[in-house]
Amino acid sequence: MDRKKFQNIFSEIDEFLIASLCDDIELCEDIGYPIYTRYFFPPQLCAKISSLNFSGLKFSLCGLNQNCEKNMIGIYPQDYDYQLEFPIKYFKIVNKSKFKKLEHKDYLGSIMGLGIKRELLGDLVIDDDSCYGVAGEEIFDYIIKNLDFVGKNPINIEEVSKFDIPENSFEEVIITVASLRLDSIIASITNLSRTKGIDIIENGDVSINYVVSKNKSTDIKIGDIITVRKKGKYLIGKELGESKKGKIRISVKRFI
Repeated sequence: MDRKKFQNIFSEIDEFLIASLCDDIELCEDIGYPIYTRYFFPPQLCAKISSLNFSGLKFSLCGLNQNCEKNMIGIYPQDYDYQLEFPIKYFKIVNKSKFKKLEHKDYLGSIMGLGIKRELLGDLVIDDDSCYGVAGEEIFDYIIKNLDFVGKNPINIEEVSKFDIPENSFEEVIITVASLRLDSIIASITNLSRTKGIDIIENGDVSINYVVSKNKSTDIKIGDIITVRKKGKYLIGKELGESKKGKIRISVKRFI
């Protein structure tokens, strides 16, 4: 494979991750059999790679749920006709304490506190007093043997089916904008001025469908996912008609 060409396609991704992925691609080329990455890759890469036709290979993604950001990648020959079997396990962590509610950062911090790199773990989703996650088989086995507390809270952890995994929770808001341009949408969902909204776009802090966009004039479509660094992730819902002043009313779902 042409490593330099591949690395140029994903120049914004960590070099170590890209080198690891290149190794897996070359191994698949050599043996002609599916290879699964050890790491879960970020959305900027996943949004592009599944559409690539590269060296006669195909790429498939597997993560926590339909709206997940991080995915393990399956690499396989184009003529491979069997179902892929990703070496992953889904798990549920239950907070056994009634005194302290745990947040996403608490679960993630405790898992990484075991010495596990973030790239070895997929997304985490919080549902009431439980946290659902996904990891490679070996990493899951290590987590279940060693994770007894999240912070100071005792927990219970168990393997679950992928069908037990809940979808992400949303907070729905209605915004009113003059147009569907990116700068107009950003100013509204972040409660920033138009000028400050443009600044964070031009600084590279805004992604559309997990690909960084620095063009303030980009037209946003229904169904697009907008991510704003340090602000949150938003799903553009449906148009709800016009306001009395002739502006566009849009339903937006904020991931929580």
